[in-house]
Amino acid sequence: MQPNEHLLIVGASTRAAAFSALRAGLRPWCADLFADRDLVIRCSVRRVPPQSYPEIFLEITEQGPPGPWMYTGGLENRPNLVDRIASQRVLWGNAGRALSLARSPCFLSRQLQQAGILYPRTATRGDGPRGSGRWLAKSMRGSGGAGIGFVGDQAIERRTRGVFFQEYIEGDPCSAVYVGSGTEARLLGVSLQLVGQEWLHAAPFHYCGSIGPLALEPSTHAKFDEIGRMLVRLCGVRGLFGVDCVLKEGTPWVIEVNPRYPASVEVLEHATGRSALALHRSAFEQDASEHPTIKKDPSSIVGKAILFARSPLQFPKEGSWLPALDPARPIHELPSFADIPCAGEIIEAGKPILTLFARAATVAECGDSLRRKAAALDSSLFAT
Repeated sequence: MQPNEHLLIVGASTRAAAFSALRAGLRPWCADLFADRDLVIRCSVRRVPPQSYPEIFLEITEQGPPGPWMYTGGLENRPNLVDRIASQRVLWGNAGRALSLARSPCFLSRQLQQAGILYPRTATRGDGPRGSGRWLAKSMRGSGGAGIGFVGDQAIERRTRGVFFQEYIEGDPCSAVYVGSGTEARLLGVSLQLVGQEWLHAAPFHYCGSIGPLALEPSTHAKFDEIGRMLVRLCGVRGLFGVDCVLKEGTPWVIEVNPRYPASVEVLEHATGRSALALHRSAFEQDASEHPTIKKDPSSIVGKAILFARSPLQFPKEGSWLPALDPARPIHELPSFADIPCAGEIIEAGKPILTLFARAATVAECGDSLRRKAAALDSSLFAT
């Protein structure tokens, strides 16, 4: 594949991956649930109706321009669909077998614990939680923190299918991003995860942002390296993949494996100057060209936060996000906002509105900047 040739990207939301592809010199052609304005001004996009998601991607990828394809969040839980599409078009990503292994909590629990990697106690619905401590009920097909709750919650208890239990681990939620070759893994960085933040109106356990990269002690870095290597060897994952962890006293506990483009990739790209999508491409194309480099800012910590609607909202025509819609803005520059809805779009309470970014010298300063920006935006959107 030559630079500027098409890469088809499908998923619940494709904007972040598409912008990564643009920074890697590729031409993304996208299909997702949102068709955000900042994506539409730069790429060919098809918005898919929620009632047809994700099965419609089989039809869409048949109609798209020639080129390989990749998927973003949500499709890692559909290994059969991924295999059907991969039988028709070259896949830059993990096929069904790798997905089935990497997304199996029982497999990961058994194999990682045998390898000496910390993983919470896990049980199926039939077994139920065993032992002391707090336990979470999780959906087998969950994504972005959806479908998670503490055991004892009545809404969780009513669910009888597609649920497993995982011991709750106290600590700092974080996400590690790797590039797998099928035999080895390269750690690109670790970021702090924002989860269920009230100041973003996110539901409990829902992913709502990332700040990174985190500065790791050598011993902690080595533990993350070992996690990546072991997952590649156990599951055969290739290309970009993420591992959600809880960092407790300098040691990562593996919580979940996301064998696809992770949401924190763009944070690491803007902070480190690496083109993650170029590295992803090189895992599938032996003759891939030299990896392009993104211009690095001296302030090396970057954060993103997703603001959710605290009540129903009709998105306004004008606001502080308008400069991010300038098609002349260099794609390598960190935007102030992204995932911008169309003017007049109705956003239901609890649904994501848009993403905001900040850059700072430290993780704490970056988090404070995100809070201030989120508060100002929230005030302007929901002014009475």
